[in-house]
Amino acid sequence: MKVSGEFLIFLLLLITNSRVFFVESRKDSVVLLAPLAVLLSVFQIFSWGFDIFTGTALILSILVLFSNFHALYRYFERLYVDHYSPLMYIWAISTCLVCILCLGFLIYFAPSTPLIQRRVNNSTTNVTMSRERYTGSFRSGFEKAGSLQKTNIQLSFFTPEIKNENLPVIVFFPDKRAETYHYIPYLLKLAEKGFTIISADINTKDCLWLHNPCDTRVLRRFGMVISSLLNPFKFQSQTEFYTYNSSLECKALFDILDKNFADNPEQKYIIMSDFMADTAVSDFRKAHPDQIAGILYMNQLKEYQSKGYGFIAQTDPLLATILKIDRDKTGFHTDAAVNESLSILKAMTEKVEEADDTESAE
Repeated sequence: MKVSGEFLIFLLLLITNSRVFFVESRKDSVVLLAPLAVLLSVFQIFSWGFDIFTGTALILSILVLFSNFHALYRYFERLYVDHYSPLMYIWAISTCLVCILCLGFLIYFAPSTPLIQRRVNNSTTNVTMSRERYTGSFRSGFEKAGSLQKTNIQLSFFTPEIKNENLPVIVFFPDKRAETYHYIPYLLKLAEKGFTIISADINTKDCLWLHNPCDTRVLRRFGMVISSLLNPFKFQSQTEFYTYNSSLECKALFDILDKNFADNPEQKYIIMSDFMADTAVSDFRKAHPDQIAGILYMNQLKEYQSKGYGFIAQTDPLLATILKIDRDKTGFHTDAAVNESLSILKAMTEKVEEADDTESAE
Protein backbone atom coordinates (compact mmCIF):
# COMPACT_ATOMS: atom_id res chain seq x y z
CA MET A 1 0.00 0.00 0.00
CA LYS A 2 2.79 2.44 0.82
CA VAL A 3 4.54 2.02 -2.54
CA SER A 4 1.20 2.11 -4.37
CA GLY A 5 0.35 5.44 -2.73
CA GLU A 6 3.70 6.98 -3.59
CA PHE A 7 3.48 5.68 -7.15
CA LEU A 8 0.02 7.26 -7.55
CA ILE A 9 1.24 10.65 -6.25
CA PHE A 10 4.22 10.83 -8.61
CA LEU A 11 2.00 9.69 -11.48
CA LEU A 12 -0.55 12.44 -10.73
CA LEU A 13 2.24 15.04 -10.67
CA LEU A 14 3.57 13.73 -13.97
CA ILE A 15 0.13 14.00 -15.57
CA THR A 16 -0.42 17.47 -14.09
CA ASN A 17 2.65 19.05 -15.63
CA SER A 18 2.77 17.01 -18.85
CA ARG A 19 -0.60 18.52 -19.80
CA VAL A 20 1.19 21.64 -21.09
CA PHE A 21 2.42 19.62 -24.08
CA PHE A 22 -1.16 18.95 -25.19
CA VAL A 23 -2.53 22.49 -25.45
CA GLU A 24 -6.12 22.98 -26.52
CA SER A 25 -8.49 25.88 -26.19
CA ARG A 26 -10.31 24.47 -23.19
CA LYS A 27 -10.87 24.66 -19.45
CA ASP A 28 -7.75 23.35 -17.73
CA SER A 29 -9.43 20.78 -15.46
CA VAL A 30 -6.34 18.53 -15.23
CA VAL A 31 -4.76 21.13 -12.92
CA LEU A 32 -7.09 19.90 -10.16
CA LEU A 33 -4.75 16.92 -9.79
CA ALA A 34 -2.18 19.26 -8.17
CA PRO A 35 -4.10 19.89 -4.89
CA LEU A 36 -5.19 16.23 -4.92
CA ALA A 37 -1.52 15.17 -4.99
CA VAL A 38 -0.76 17.42 -1.99
CA LEU A 39 -3.67 15.93 -0.05
CA LEU A 40 -2.60 12.38 -0.83
CA SER A 41 1.01 13.20 0.16
CA VAL A 42 -0.13 14.40 3.59
CA PHE A 43 -2.26 11.27 4.07
CA GLN A 44 0.68 9.12 3.00
CA ILE A 45 2.97 10.66 5.61
CA PHE A 46 0.41 10.31 8.41
CA SER A 47 -0.23 6.70 7.40
CA TRP A 48 3.32 5.49 6.84
CA GLY A 49 5.59 8.11 8.39
CA PHE A 50 8.16 10.43 6.85
CA ASP A 51 10.98 9.04 4.73
CA ILE A 52 12.86 10.00 1.58
CA PHE A 53 10.04 8.98 -0.76
CA THR A 54 7.08 10.39 1.20
CA GLY A 55 9.04 13.59 1.92
CA THR A 56 10.00 14.04 -1.74
CA ALA A 57 6.39 13.45 -2.81
CA LEU A 58 5.12 16.11 -0.39
CA ILE A 59 7.73 18.75 -1.33
CA LEU A 60 7.33 18.16 -5.06
CA SER A 61 3.53 18.23 -4.88
CA ILE A 62 3.60 21.53 -2.97
CA LEU A 63 5.95 23.06 -5.56
CA VAL A 64 3.72 21.86 -8.39
CA LEU A 65 0.67 23.27 -6.62
CA PHE A 66 2.21 26.73 -6.22
CA SER A 67 3.54 26.75 -9.78
CA ASN A 68 0.00 26.07 -11.00
CA PHE A 69 -1.68 28.69 -8.83
CA HIS A 70 -2.63 30.85 -11.82
CA ALA A 71 -3.92 27.82 -13.70
CA LEU A 72 -6.15 26.96 -10.75
CA TYR A 73 -7.38 30.56 -10.63
CA ARG A 74 -8.25 30.45 -14.33
CA TYR A 75 -10.09 27.17 -13.90
CA PHE A 76 -12.29 28.41 -11.05
CA GLU A 77 -12.97 31.63 -12.98
CA ARG A 78 -14.08 29.43 -15.92
CA LEU A 79 -11.47 30.89 -18.26
CA TYR A 80 -10.15 28.98 -21.26
CA VAL A 81 -6.48 28.18 -21.84
CA ASP A 82 -4.95 28.37 -25.31
CA HIS A 83 -1.23 28.65 -24.49
CA TYR A 84 1.36 28.42 -21.69
CA SER A 85 4.34 30.66 -21.01
CA PRO A 86 7.92 29.57 -21.91
CA LEU A 87 8.72 29.52 -18.17
CA MET A 88 5.86 27.08 -17.60
CA TYR A 89 7.23 24.80 -20.33
CA ILE A 90 10.68 24.81 -18.68
CA TRP A 91 9.17 24.08 -15.26
CA ALA A 92 6.94 21.34 -16.70
CA ILE A 93 9.87 19.61 -18.40
CA SER A 94 11.94 19.81 -15.21
CA THR A 95 9.24 18.43 -12.92
CA CYS A 96 8.29 15.71 -15.40
CA LEU A 97 11.90 14.52 -15.46
CA VAL A 98 12.03 14.57 -11.65
CA CYS A 99 8.77 12.59 -11.44
CA ILE A 100 10.04 10.00 -13.92
CA LEU A 101 13.27 9.72 -11.93
CA CYS A 102 11.34 9.31 -8.67
CA LEU A 103 9.12 6.64 -10.23
CA GLY A 104 12.22 4.80 -11.39
CA PHE A 105 13.80 4.91 -7.91
CA LEU A 106 10.50 3.90 -6.33
CA ILE A 107 10.19 0.83 -8.52
CA TYR A 108 13.86 -0.12 -8.17
CA PHE A 109 13.83 0.18 -4.35
CA ALA A 110 10.34 -1.29 -3.88
CA PRO A 111 10.21 -3.50 -0.76
CA SER A 112 9.09 -7.10 -0.92
CA THR A 113 6.84 -6.65 2.14
CA PRO A 114 3.69 -5.95 0.06
CA LEU A 115 4.11 -9.40 -1.53
CA ILE A 116 4.21 -10.94 1.94
CA GLN A 117 1.14 -9.00 3.08
CA ARG A 118 -0.67 -10.11 -0.07
CA ARG A 119 -0.04 -13.71 0.97
CA VAL A 120 -1.75 -12.94 4.28
CA ASN A 121 -4.71 -11.20 2.63
CA ASN A 122 -5.14 -14.07 0.18
CA SER A 123 -5.00 -16.62 3.02
CA THR A 124 -2.05 -18.48 1.51
CA THR A 125 -0.42 -18.57 4.93
CA ASN A 126 -1.79 -19.93 8.21
CA VAL A 127 -1.19 -16.66 10.07
CA THR A 128 -3.72 -13.91 10.76
CA MET A 129 -2.49 -10.33 11.17
CA SER A 130 -4.57 -7.91 13.27
CA ARG A 131 -4.07 -4.66 15.16
CA GLU A 132 -5.30 -2.99 18.33
CA ARG A 133 -4.97 0.73 19.04
CA TYR A 134 -4.61 2.35 22.46
CA THR A 135 -4.63 5.98 23.53
CA GLY A 136 -3.25 7.59 26.68
CA SER A 137 0.09 8.20 28.37
CA PHE A 138 2.42 6.59 30.87
CA ARG A 139 1.15 8.96 33.57
CA SER A 140 -2.59 8.45 33.02
CA GLY A 141 -2.59 4.91 31.65
CA PHE A 142 -3.90 3.54 28.36
CA GLU A 143 -7.29 2.48 27.05
CA LYS A 144 -8.54 1.24 23.71
CA ALA A 145 -8.69 4.09 21.21
CA GLY A 146 -11.86 5.08 19.43
CA SER A 147 -11.96 5.63 15.68
CA LEU A 148 -11.22 9.36 16.06
CA GLN A 149 -8.81 9.13 18.99
CA LYS A 150 -5.05 9.44 18.72
CA THR A 151 -3.02 6.22 18.62
CA ASN A 152 -0.27 6.09 21.27
CA ILE A 153 0.20 2.33 21.28
CA GLN A 154 -0.43 0.07 18.32
CA LEU A 155 -0.25 -3.65 18.96
CA SER A 156 0.23 -5.91 15.96
CA PHE A 157 -0.88 -9.53 16.46
CA PHE A 158 0.50 -12.41 14.38
CA THR A 159 -1.72 -15.35 15.23
CA PRO A 160 -1.36 -18.85 13.75
CA GLU A 161 -4.61 -20.58 12.79
CA ILE A 162 -3.69 -23.62 14.86
CA LYS A 163 -2.53 -22.35 18.23
CA ASN A 164 -0.30 -24.34 20.50
CA GLU A 165 -1.55 -23.37 23.94
CA ASN A 166 1.62 -24.77 25.53
CA LEU A 167 3.83 -22.24 23.74
CA PRO A 168 4.53 -18.91 25.44
CA VAL A 169 3.31 -15.77 23.70
CA ILE A 170 6.15 -13.76 22.15
CA VAL A 171 6.16 -10.03 22.95
CA PHE A 172 8.36 -8.01 20.62
CA PHE A 173 9.88 -4.57 21.24
CA PRO A 174 11.18 -3.12 17.95
CA ASP A 175 14.11 -0.73 17.94
CA LYS A 176 13.06 2.91 17.44
CA ARG A 177 15.01 2.98 14.15
CA ALA A 178 12.31 0.68 12.86
CA GLU A 179 8.66 -0.21 13.36
CA THR A 180 6.75 -3.47 13.26
CA TYR A 181 6.38 -3.02 9.49
CA HIS A 182 10.14 -3.44 9.05
CA TYR A 183 10.11 -6.84 10.83
CA ILE A 184 7.02 -8.30 9.10
CA PRO A 185 8.90 -10.91 6.98
CA TYR A 186 10.59 -12.29 10.10
CA LEU A 187 7.59 -12.09 12.44
CA LEU A 188 5.25 -13.66 9.90
CA LYS A 189 7.52 -16.64 9.24
CA LEU A 190 8.11 -17.11 12.96
CA ALA A 191 4.36 -17.10 13.59
CA GLU A 192 3.95 -19.74 10.88
CA LYS A 193 5.89 -22.05 13.20
CA GLY A 194 3.07 -21.85 15.78
CA PHE A 195 4.02 -18.87 17.94
CA THR A 196 1.56 -16.08 18.73
CA ILE A 197 3.49 -12.80 18.45
CA ILE A 198 2.55 -9.36 19.74
CA SER A 199 4.63 -6.43 18.50
CA ALA A 200 4.29 -2.95 20.00
CA ASP A 201 4.78 0.45 18.36
CA ILE A 202 4.63 3.08 21.11
CA ASN A 203 4.74 6.88 20.91
CA THR A 204 3.65 9.24 23.70
CA LYS A 205 4.31 12.85 24.66
CA ASP A 206 5.63 11.89 28.10
CA CYS A 207 8.36 9.61 26.71
CA LEU A 208 10.61 11.48 24.28
CA TRP A 209 13.54 9.90 22.45
CA LEU A 210 15.09 12.69 20.40
CA HIS A 211 14.02 15.87 22.26
CA ASN A 212 13.51 17.74 19.01
CA PRO A 213 10.66 18.21 16.48
CA CYS A 214 11.26 14.68 15.19
CA ASP A 215 9.73 13.28 18.39
CA THR A 216 6.41 12.64 16.68
CA ARG A 217 4.99 9.41 15.34
CA VAL A 218 5.44 10.34 11.67
CA LEU A 219 9.00 11.68 12.05
CA ARG A 220 10.58 9.62 14.83
CA ARG A 221 11.85 6.69 12.81
CA PHE A 222 13.38 9.01 10.20
CA GLY A 223 14.99 11.12 12.94
CA MET A 224 16.36 8.05 14.71
CA VAL A 225 17.86 6.62 11.53
CA ILE A 226 19.51 9.94 10.63
CA SER A 227 20.81 10.34 14.19
CA SER A 228 22.33 6.85 14.22
CA LEU A 229 23.95 7.31 10.81
CA LEU A 230 25.41 10.78 11.45
CA ASN A 231 26.81 10.05 14.91
CA PRO A 232 26.82 6.29 15.60
CA PHE A 233 29.14 6.57 18.63
CA LYS A 234 26.83 9.03 20.42
CA PHE A 235 23.81 6.94 19.50
CA GLN A 236 25.32 3.74 20.90
CA SER A 237 26.46 5.49 24.09
CA GLN A 238 22.96 6.47 25.25
CA THR A 239 21.97 3.02 26.51
CA GLU A 240 20.95 4.26 29.99
CA PHE A 241 18.54 6.74 28.45
CA TYR A 242 17.12 4.09 26.14
CA THR A 243 16.74 1.71 29.09
CA TYR A 244 14.69 4.21 31.11
CA ASN A 245 12.26 4.88 28.26
CA SER A 246 12.02 1.21 27.36
CA SER A 247 11.27 0.34 31.00
CA LEU A 248 8.24 2.62 30.89
CA GLU A 249 7.08 0.97 27.67
CA CYS A 250 7.65 -2.52 29.03
CA LYS A 251 5.59 -1.93 32.17
CA ALA A 252 2.75 -0.24 30.25
CA LEU A 253 2.60 -2.99 27.64
CA PHE A 254 2.42 -5.82 30.16
CA ASP A 255 -0.28 -3.97 32.09
CA ILE A 256 -2.31 -4.06 28.87
CA LEU A 257 -1.47 -7.73 28.24
CA ASP A 258 -2.48 -8.69 31.79
CA LYS A 259 -5.95 -7.31 31.00
CA ASN A 260 -6.07 -9.03 27.60
CA PHE A 261 -5.11 -12.39 29.11
CA ALA A 262 -7.09 -11.93 32.33
CA ASP A 263 -8.82 -15.27 31.73
CA ASN A 264 -5.41 -16.97 31.74
CA PRO A 265 -3.36 -15.52 34.62
CA GLU A 266 -0.75 -18.26 34.18
CA GLN A 267 0.09 -17.07 30.64
CA LYS A 268 3.84 -17.23 29.97
CA TYR A 269 5.72 -14.81 27.71
CA ILE A 270 8.97 -14.72 25.82
CA ILE A 271 10.28 -11.23 25.14
CA MET A 272 12.16 -10.34 21.96
CA SER A 273 14.14 -7.12 21.80
CA ASP A 274 16.24 -5.35 19.18
CA PHE A 275 18.99 -3.34 20.96
CA MET A 276 17.27 -0.37 22.61
CA ALA A 277 15.09 -2.35 25.03
CA ASP A 278 17.64 -5.08 25.79
CA THR A 279 18.54 -3.95 29.31
CA ALA A 280 14.98 -2.92 30.16
CA VAL A 281 13.48 -6.32 29.28
CA SER A 282 16.28 -8.06 31.17
CA ASP A 283 15.40 -6.04 34.29
CA PHE A 284 11.70 -6.75 33.78
CA ARG A 285 12.33 -10.47 33.60
CA LYS A 286 14.28 -10.37 36.87
CA ALA A 287 11.30 -8.65 38.51
CA HIS A 288 8.76 -11.10 36.97
CA PRO A 289 10.51 -14.49 36.73
CA ASP A 290 7.24 -16.45 36.90
CA GLN A 291 5.73 -14.51 34.00
CA ILE A 292 8.68 -14.27 31.58
CA ALA A 293 9.94 -17.60 30.25
CA GLY A 294 12.93 -16.13 28.44
CA ILE A 295 14.39 -13.36 26.32
CA LEU A 296 15.55 -13.50 22.73
CA TYR A 297 17.94 -10.67 21.89
CA MET A 298 17.97 -10.00 18.16
CA ASN A 299 21.72 -9.35 18.22
CA GLN A 300 22.14 -13.05 19.02
CA LEU A 301 21.09 -13.89 15.47
CA LYS A 302 24.07 -14.13 13.12
CA GLU A 303 21.83 -14.00 10.04
CA TYR A 304 20.20 -10.75 11.18
CA GLN A 305 22.35 -8.37 9.15
CA SER A 306 20.76 -5.01 9.94
CA LYS A 307 20.62 -4.99 13.74
CA GLY A 308 18.46 -2.17 15.06
CA TYR A 309 16.90 -1.34 11.69
CA GLY A 310 14.61 -4.31 11.09
CA PHE A 311 14.80 -6.62 8.10
CA ILE A 312 15.44 -3.75 5.71
CA ALA A 313 17.00 -6.02 3.08
CA GLN A 314 13.35 -6.80 2.31
CA THR A 315 11.34 -3.93 3.79
CA ASP A 316 13.53 -0.89 3.04
CA PRO A 317 16.02 -1.66 0.23
CA LEU A 318 17.11 1.99 -0.06
CA LEU A 319 18.30 2.11 3.57
CA ALA A 320 19.86 -1.34 3.10
CA THR A 321 21.83 0.03 0.14
CA ILE A 322 23.02 3.00 2.24
CA LEU A 323 24.18 0.57 4.94
CA LYS A 324 25.83 -1.61 2.25
CA ILE A 325 23.57 -4.58 2.92
CA ASP A 326 22.62 -6.77 -0.02
CA ARG A 327 18.94 -7.03 -0.89
CA ASP A 328 17.19 -10.23 0.18
CA LYS A 329 14.38 -10.63 -2.37
CA THR A 330 14.07 -14.36 -1.75
CA GLY A 331 14.02 -14.05 2.03
CA PHE A 332 17.06 -16.34 2.42
CA HIS A 333 18.59 -14.45 5.36
CA THR A 334 15.17 -13.98 6.96
CA ASP A 335 14.54 -17.73 6.83
CA ALA A 336 17.97 -18.34 8.32
CA ALA A 337 17.26 -15.86 11.15
CA VAL A 338 13.95 -17.61 11.84
CA ASN A 339 15.70 -20.99 12.04
CA GLU A 340 18.25 -19.53 14.47
CA SER A 341 15.44 -18.09 16.54
CA LEU A 342 13.59 -21.41 16.63
CA SER A 343 16.58 -23.20 18.10
CA ILE A 344 16.80 -20.58 20.87
CA LEU A 345 13.03 -20.55 21.47
CA LYS A 346 12.91 -24.35 21.58
CA ALA A 347 15.25 -24.40 24.57
CA MET A 348 13.08 -21.81 26.35
CA THR A 349 9.80 -23.64 25.68
CA GLU A 350 11.27 -26.95 26.84
CA LYS A 351 12.11 -25.35 30.18
CA VAL A 352 8.54 -24.06 30.46
CA GLU A 353 7.14 -27.53 29.69
CA GLU A 354 9.48 -29.14 32.25
CA ALA A 355 8.36 -26.62 34.88
CA ASP A 356 4.69 -27.30 34.08
CA ASP A 357 5.25 -31.06 34.30
CA THR A 358 6.94 -30.64 37.68
CA GLU A 359 4.02 -28.57 39.00
CA SER A 360 1.54 -31.12 37.68
CA ALA A 361 3.44 -33.95 39.37
CA GLU A 362 3.40 -32.10 42.67
